[in-house]
Amino acid sequence: MTEKPRLEEFRRDLLELRRHELLAKRLDGEKIVFSRFPLGELAQLLRDEIPYYFLLAAAGLNRTSLKKHASKDEAMIVSPAFRKAYAVQKHLPLSMPFEHVVNRACDLRSQDFDRHHGGSIETLFRQRLIDEGIPIFMSPPRRAVPGLLVTQRKPDGVSPDPSSFEPPQLYLEIKNIKRVADDIQKRLYEVAEASLEMKLLYGALQLRGLNLQSTKEVILGREKVQESLRKQITAARPVVVVMFLCSRSEAEKYRSGAEAFIDKVFFQEEIEECLAFLKKSLRRRWE
Repeated sequence: MTEKPRLEEFRRDLLELRRHELLAKRLDGEKIVFSRFPLGELAQLLRDEIPYYFLLAAAGLNRTSLKKHASKDEAMIVSPAFRKAYAVQKHLPLSMPFEHVVNRACDLRSQDFDRHHGGSIETLFRQRLIDEGIPIFMSPPRRAVPGLLVTQRKPDGVSPDPSSFEPPQLYLEIKNIKRVADDIQKRLYEVAEASLEMKLLYGALQLRGLNLQSTKEVILGREKVQESLRKQITAARPVVVVMFLCSRSEAEKYRSGAEAFIDKVFFQEEIEECLAFLKKSLRRRWE
């Protein structure tokens, strides 16, 4: 079942909550009233998937923030069985239009579907690496490379296996980009940061500042500046590769800037090119 039919089915299930014995009595016309919601009833609702997302949406929470609020000092006073219910109760509004809660719950669930889709891509990619005989190790089990800025970096793929305590020779990230204009710059910062840290720790990266005397040198000579940085970056191991799961036509303009700090950037239309580059990058080690 594709994500869209799954989401449509999820919406239908949410609308059926109008008939739920613990929620129907709280309907006031087009609104649902959340004031004085007993902890016991909230805890019961949170045990089922559909009302769980409904209540999280109404409270303006997600799974991560719910866990965080359920672990706060004041929540720890509450019985363990009711801590999540307490966190939800603290964030529920007095009331909210029922349809509005449904829409927010659909948005929340859609994000989970997107993450699951990204996970399925990674699973397919892992199998393809095995089929191609490319010795890149992907989770599970968890692969973590010790770092400083981030104590345990968790790339989507790494070679050799970090459990060998050998320094990484290749560092692979797979990033699912839902909206290029909104999401890709944040992901670029994350991968560029990882690239610099890994190359400083495990490679012989020697960065030399360009000592530019005017910002016009960047504006008018951007390609030359990028190439100067790229020569320093690509001279050091590990090779850092990122696969962005988004359209090349939308994201191509970010490639040249990204590759001043990252060895190679690929988009979703470039799976074969990515595999060929991974093979080439590791061939010297195989030999």
